[in-house]
Amino acid sequence: MVAPARVTLVPHTHWDREWYEPFSVFSERLVGMMDTLLDLTDKGFPHFHLDGQTAMIDDYLDRRPERSRDLAGAVSAGRLSAGPWVTQMDEFLTSGESLIRNLEMGIERARSLGRSLEVGYMPDQFGHIGQMPQILRLVGIERAMVWRGVPSAIGTSTFRWRSPEGSEVLTESLPLGYSSGSSLLRTEDPESLATAIGAEVERQRPYAPDGRIVVMVGYDHAGPDPTLPSRLERAPLPEDLDVRIGSVASHVLSLEAGDDLPVWSGELRSSARAHLLPNVYSARVHQKRERGRVESLLERYAEPLAALVPGIRAPERDLRRAWTLLLWNGAHDSACGCSHDQVAIDVDARFEEVRRLASSIAEGALTALGEQVRAGGTLRFNPSPFERDAVPALGYAVVDELPEPELSDVRLERIARGVSADGVPIRLLDEPDVGDLYTFCPADGSQIATPPEHVELAADGFTMSWDGVAVEIRVTRRRGERFLRLDGVVRNERPDHRLRLHVGLASGVTRAIAGAPFELVDRPLVGEGSDGEAPSPTWPARHVVLAGGIAVFHEGVFEYEIADGREIAVTLLRCVGTISRERLATRPWPAGPATPTPEAQMLGETRFALAIQPDAEREDLLRSWERFALPLLEAPVGGDGALPPTGTLLEIADFDAELSTIRRRDGAVEIRIWNPRADRTAGGTIAARRVTVEPAGIVLRGARGAVTGTPT
Repeated sequence: MVAPARVTLVPHTHWDREWYEPFSVFSERLVGMMDTLLDLTDKGFPHFHLDGQTAMIDDYLDRRPERSRDLAGAVSAGRLSAGPWVTQMDEFLTSGESLIRNLEMGIERARSLGRSLEVGYMPDQFGHIGQMPQILRLVGIERAMVWRGVPSAIGTSTFRWRSPEGSEVLTESLPLGYSSGSSLLRTEDPESLATAIGAEVERQRPYAPDGRIVVMVGYDHAGPDPTLPSRLERAPLPEDLDVRIGSVASHVLSLEAGDDLPVWSGELRSSARAHLLPNVYSARVHQKRERGRVESLLERYAEPLAALVPGIRAPERDLRRAWTLLLWNGAHDSACGCSHDQVAIDVDARFEEVRRLASSIAEGALTALGEQVRAGGTLRFNPSPFERDAVPALGYAVVDELPEPELSDVRLERIARGVSADGVPIRLLDEPDVGDLYTFCPADGSQIATPPEHVELAADGFTMSWDGVAVEIRVTRRRGERFLRLDGVVRNERPDHRLRLHVGLASGVTRAIAGAPFELVDRPLVGEGSDGEAPSPTWPARHVVLAGGIAVFHEGVFEYEIADGREIAVTLLRCVGTISRERLATRPWPAGPATPTPEAQMLGETRFALAIQPDAEREDLLRSWERFALPLLEAPVGGDGALPPTGTLLEIADFDAELSTIRRRDGAVEIRIWNPRADRTAGGTIAARRVTVEPAGIVLRGARGAVTGTPT
């Protein structure tokens, strides 16, 4: 006799803090939903899944603090899930450190309420980074649940997902999405509920390798159906179905990790089962740049200085506030810019507050260091784990006079298709975009991007312009640097178009290397598409993309395409006026509501900074990026202390890994490092202790035994 299929119904909500309405509107709805939910759990409602995040719990308790005991009781009893995330972050638009803090803070908060969900629940991210299995394992999570991004090569709902260094998580995908069981909420009697369950099971049965099926009974901003348990109890279900209301954990933790399961290594960036919405990485581009800058300010300046400068106490409250704001801004609809214009305004305000907090922390710590140095002048801090401009790695130096950057001559020439800068071909192309905040779409299938109508060369740059659009770029090269710096401004007066900078390659390529959290990933030129979304040639890159010996650097995350295999095309501006359109040539389904977004047309000035390095090699990419994007921090000092005029805050030598951040935690200095190389170990000597990172590994030991050292 065949065992009945085990079907787990998971009542749930997917709760965006902000999206087609701002947070102020959704938070009002949240209060009503949670009030009803807690009343139901008090009466025995078996389980409700709170979207794998704690932000919605804290948002509710900010308004209803008197219900904290009720909520904690429901979490402790397993009637509500909590964590493991603070927010459902976009994985490609947030740093690796942001993802780790999201888990750390989410798990900590969930456990303070009674227990944390031990599943990496990621239902709506627009693809998944290749290092996510390793990140989850580092915090003790061994199983995951995803929706978007699973490729057609994975034919079952359950598979083994592997990171580049070998970490695996047993992963359950949602082949039909996180709201496929919402039809169960629309049934009115036990008989129709049984019919709806049967239909959903039949849809999912082809994906279930062991007869275990999960049905997510909910949708965006949904509340609980109080009648579901009683209707299920009376539903005339067939004997071959064992149906029960349960949790994500009860389903995923019951799965067996057999050797016969398919294995996928690396990123999940396919549109085979669900649209990936690839062009969110060029929506509201100024926010992508600002996120990268404030992440660096917090991770590489504020936290390390607060941890390492002798004699000061780390401002824990301000640091936690800064991280909380970053996590809120990292939520996928917030980070991606695919939301109401008021949401974008709120995101900008949070970034501004993070910048103020992190700047104040870094400047205060640097001032405190300056008071301890016995030389007067300008104190310079080097955030890199290698020497720069005569300043030691993770150290400081006092100079009498601040040196001005020495500039080398850059040879600028007009060429047939644009401008040559020291032999590197650069051109700008503009084209119509009739898409939305999620997806680029040409006006017609024969559309060809147009070069500028006017090109003007200057001694240190050039200007290119079209009707209603002008781009001014200054090109410089500092002595000793191998890359060209491009500092530009776009003045845009026209809606519904895409503007890109193209960098020519010496020869055609078929693959590219791009930065991602804790990884340099090797990618094809075009991703996997489907009937639901055209194959996309555009990709997100964190800090850098390399193709054909040419590297392009950016302060944050940017959208690139290897156009025709012969140019790196970087999106400078994508101007659209709605969250989603009903139907596009590149995506035949809506991705959200048709909410107007006039601010997303990016009218006015948008500034950008890029760098281009010819003759680039993979080994040099991240150190070149640090020289480009992480300037030495400077402050005047009086010279009244006892420390020498040059010194290190953390002894580091022979270091060939990458630094994520340094912080003080539980009274010890903790350093997180990672290895971008998949073929050999990396590491160095840190505070007189040899540290090794396995190929593609991340050293994350936290309170369990961090690398520690005393400032020297």
